[in-house]
Amino acid sequence: MKISKLLALFLQTVKYGVFALLGLLGASVWQWNQLQSLQPPAAQPTVTLLQGGIPAEFKAQALQRLSQALQTPTVSRQSASLQEQQQTQKAFDSLHTQFRQHYPLIYQRLKPQRMGNSLLVHWPGKSKSAVLLAAHLDVVPAEPEAWEHGPFSGVLVGDYVWGRGALDDKSTALAILEASERLLASGFQPQQDIYIALGEDEEIGGAHGAMRMAAELKAKGVKLDGVLDEGMLVVPGSMIGMEKPVALVGLAEKGYLTLELTVNQAGGHSSMPARETAVDILAQALVRLRQSPLPPRLDAPADQLFAWLAPEMKGFQRWVLANLWLTEGLLIAQLQNKPATAALIQTTVAPTMLSASGKENVLASQASAVINLRVLPGDTPENILVHYQQAIHDDRVRIETRTASFSGLSSAVSSTASPFFGQLIQTIKQTFPEALVAPSLVLAATDSRHYEGISENIYRFQPLYLAVEDLDRLHGHNERISVSAYFKSIGFFEQLLVHL
Repeated sequence: MKISKLLALFLQTVKYGVFALLGLLGASVWQWNQLQSLQPPAAQPTVTLLQGGIPAEFKAQALQRLSQALQTPTVSRQSASLQEQQQTQKAFDSLHTQFRQHYPLIYQRLKPQRMGNSLLVHWPGKSKSAVLLAAHLDVVPAEPEAWEHGPFSGVLVGDYVWGRGALDDKSTALAILEASERLLASGFQPQQDIYIALGEDEEIGGAHGAMRMAAELKAKGVKLDGVLDEGMLVVPGSMIGMEKPVALVGLAEKGYLTLELTVNQAGGHSSMPARETAVDILAQALVRLRQSPLPPRLDAPADQLFAWLAPEMKGFQRWVLANLWLTEGLLIAQLQNKPATAALIQTTVAPTMLSASGKENVLASQASAVINLRVLPGDTPENILVHYQQAIHDDRVRIETRTASFSGLSSAVSSTASPFFGQLIQTIKQTFPEALVAPSLVLAATDSRHYEGISENIYRFQPLYLAVEDLDRLHGHNERISVSAYFKSIGFFEQLLVHL
């Protein structure tokens, strides 16, 4: 072929390449311009607590009720001694006595049903539809010596009430009760049936609390149009590259699965080790397991998170999210760089417990490891087990699933098109007008999964704004809630109940 023909062919190829590039650029710009905001319209709140009208007497009394509840150590433990069980039971009895004293209208008119240490309230409405507000009364243990103020002091210092449960989740339970008591006093009757379910053991799986209450409702034929439980919060936008705070609403939660890897080999004296010991084989298996993660996926609800945030972004971030047909791989790679965002798109696996020889100079005849997984919606224990059996590829390593009271598959993904979701995000906007709203995925487990049998629309949101430095207080030291945040939480539930 002559040089002139080669040159012509080269120039033609370049021309078509330029046209293709311009076409891609044009399509991506078109996608950019097609983005429309999914945020609910701005609306003024109608309840006084959200308008800044908090009567001084109510404020003092409500804070005292919260303080007293936080002083009550309703601690859940996986393994509790008889003495600890008795202490916890005494605390729950005290808390239920407080409720009867502090919320007389709820007890006189709605006749709450105490189920074990849980509380189920039914507030009849004008229609046959029903929704449920859930929270839990139990808290995780605390080490007093690590706290600035005692974990069960309930003390008001400055603008904060301190104590275990101030954030997770006793304050939410009380906020629901406070809002309901206020509305009962005003003569309000809800349009829909309202159920309030306050569980006793969410921190250890909910088998005696939420699971039991859900079974009770199912036996009565109750079908819920919506469920709201804890799960996500209002967080600083800087955490996800936004300027404004973001109210994240959990449409689903990850499942919980534990695997146990076991290797049996001949033991013996450490002075004459075999070429491969049980510990060697287990260690190799753990390395292979960690090097073979389950593939990431940009499925719901992670894809919905970015669909809601994309129209509110600017610059390169907006372009990336507007053109996931082109940039999905780039976004996934970026998300995988940080553990918190990687967990949104992937089943995570973490070795947490190891066991081998009980003596320093004895070779282990058995070595084992416990692996904790948080399961992405769409993955199953069966496909996970097959994946890791293939990844480890060693018949000497036995892989089994371990059950626990809180084990379970990931939840279903709830719709953003339900009327309950619409009212929920409208109420969030009325409570936090400066915040954006976006669907998300809850990485941990909540009581809400127990209600899947009676509702298709389950959402996980706690009406609290937490700064970055306060996020570690959840299950950590120095848990506290600001006075303004607590009254905003009460106002949120009052606003929601009024407009359901």
